[in-house]
Amino acid sequence: MPNQEFIRYLENTSKKVSDYILNCDVVDYLKPEHIKESVLAYLRRPSKRLRPAILLLSCGSVGGDEEQALCAAAGVELFHTWTLVHDDVIDNDDLRRGQATVHRLMTQRGKTDMNLSESKAIEYGRDIAILAGDVQHGWSTAMFFDCALKHNVAANVVLTIVRHLQTYILNMLLYGEVLDVQLSLQNRDIASITEDDVIQMLWLKTGVLYEFSSIAGAMIGKNTDDLNDVQIKGLKEFTGNCGIAFQLQDDILGVIGDEKLLGKPVGSDIREGKKTTILLHALQNASSAQRQKLLTTIGNQKATTDDFEEVKQLLIELGGIRYTSHLAETYIHKALPNLDLLPDSRYKMLLKEWAEFMIDRRF
Repeated sequence: MPNQEFIRYLENTSKKVSDYILNCDVVDYLKPEHIKESVLAYLRRPSKRLRPAILLLSCGSVGGDEEQALCAAAGVELFHTWTLVHDDVIDNDDLRRGQATVHRLMTQRGKTDMNLSESKAIEYGRDIAILAGDVQHGWSTAMFFDCALKHNVAANVVLTIVRHLQTYILNMLLYGEVLDVQLSLQNRDIASITEDDVIQMLWLKTGVLYEFSSIAGAMIGKNTDDLNDVQIKGLKEFTGNCGIAFQLQDDILGVIGDEKLLGKPVGSDIREGKKTTILLHALQNASSAQRQKLLTTIGNQKATTDDFEEVKQLLIELGGIRYTSHLAETYIHKALPNLDLLPDSRYKMLLKEWAEFMIDRRF
């Protein structure tokens, strides 16, 4: 388990990033009130802010001043947040960080503040959530520009970072989201879906933004626009593999986690028909009757609570949870040697502890 120094670093980073965002002049431009409430909703809720922490740790690990990269850390948190808001709309989720998702929050506002009918309020909630995500996306870019405007980071470094984010990273993230939607909705034989398909989707949805966080932090720390710098590439490999492990652990927690700790419904992945390595491995070991139960329940919105509980137990009993846990550890072991490219420091030590946190976390 990570030690208390790592936990304290996360807590301090979360507070610094939150304060930086919420005290930004852009907050004054958020109008009308429903947009302001929507844009700030997740940002005001407690969160580990892992991506900003990785950006700052990467900056420090190559000898940079993490305070100089604070605006970039805020930028990556805003960028991540808009993807959550839109993802919640796509998945039709009710909870995020223990409270109502933005589209659900605005559905309620539509009813109470505007006296809308149920159907109109749902439509309103969805529309405001999409627009709030758009605001966060644009705001994230402004935060990165502040690195040059307010913190003396070279303009060519900032421009290279932003271009990389808004071209390669953005398109890879959306590629992953589309694959996730397609894998959830397709009724094709699940035997045609491979573990490599699932891992690619996990890397695209999660790994690439962790990679970006380390790249941006290290580029600021070294004041370079060279994406092929050896240390930067090493951090990219390290964080990308850790990101896959993070999502594999997330899939595990989505089945057996504590809903109060997670802040979102346990079992929602089963209801949505998410294709995970947990499911694929369980199907490989299932009897014909067990396989039929899994396939008729996964993604079936009409399935009962008892059906979902039975499937949950099958995923455990057939070894899907155990296999995925081992797979997550494999990606951490693959990631760690890349840190050998960095000099020994407190930042390097904390990056190692973050890697352990990826597979030990319970929330």
